[in-house]
Amino acid sequence: MEECPSCAIEVARRLEVCPYCGYEFPRQSGRRTLMAWVMAILLAWPLFEVIKLIF
Repeated sequence: MEECPSCAIEVARRLEVCPYCGYEFPRQSGRRTLMAWVMAILLAWPLFEVIKLIF
């Protein structure tokens, strides 16, 4: 359960729209999550290369 920020009624987390006031809950897409992981790996890659050079 989560609270609707518009009307403060508890609604099921799986719903995309509040059944009482019609508020649309923002959801993070799978594509955005994938892009975040790709960016994290690309930013960490140089760090791993430096560690390999040291050891």
